[in-house]
Amino acid sequence: MAVSAMNKILYDIILKLTLLICKILFRVRRIGMENVPREGGLLIISNHASFLDPPLVAVSMPRRIHFLAKEELFHVPILSWLITRLGTHPVRRGGADRKAIEDARRLLVSGESLLLFPEGTRTIDGNLQEIKHGAIMMATNIDNLSILPVYIDGSFHALPKGKKIPRPVKITVRIGEPFKISQKGVALPKKTYYESTSVLFHEKIEQLKIISGK
Repeated sequence: MAVSAMNKILYDIILKLTLLICKILFRVRRIGMENVPREGGLLIISNHASFLDPPLVAVSMPRRIHFLAKEELFHVPILSWLITRLGTHPVRRGGADRKAIEDARRLLVSGESLLLFPEGTRTIDGNLQEIKHGAIMMATNIDNLSILPVYIDGSFHALPKGKKIPRPVKITVRIGEPFKISQKGVALPKKTYYESTSVLFHEKIEQLKIISGK
């Protein structure tokens, strides 16, 4: 999963510009950056309330990350060129995209980091939604994979679903401690394992929300 030198430069430039904008518009605070593992496979799981969430998480990570985005965006010529070079990978919505899941697993196995919004779509009321099983399918039984919970506070008020112009409100990105999961040695039916792990993912993100006082 080698990244070209040109793509690395483009990523760094976009990241610095994005951080500057986030500091000016949203006075963004990044809490817990010391919790981010600097190497090895890393799955970042976050709540999803706004189109602002991917860049907010990206500027809060001290390492390059990959993203998943709906397949339709890759049919827009200029946008497709840009997001592909920034490490974005297509996923079909409306069900389990097996190819996207396997592509994501290959990234994680190779030691890359991947941002995933396990709710599957943006919330319409600001609350954390049900965690989809695709996130667990990506993460299960990858040796030494770390899972990093993140809670973004304020992006819903800045740019909720249905709005096009962001409001300049304060945003905090809170990063929790990494944890691991494994199905090895777990005597549970697959469906039960997925459901219990979905609850665990939900709890890890919800705990960060509680710490934030929301």
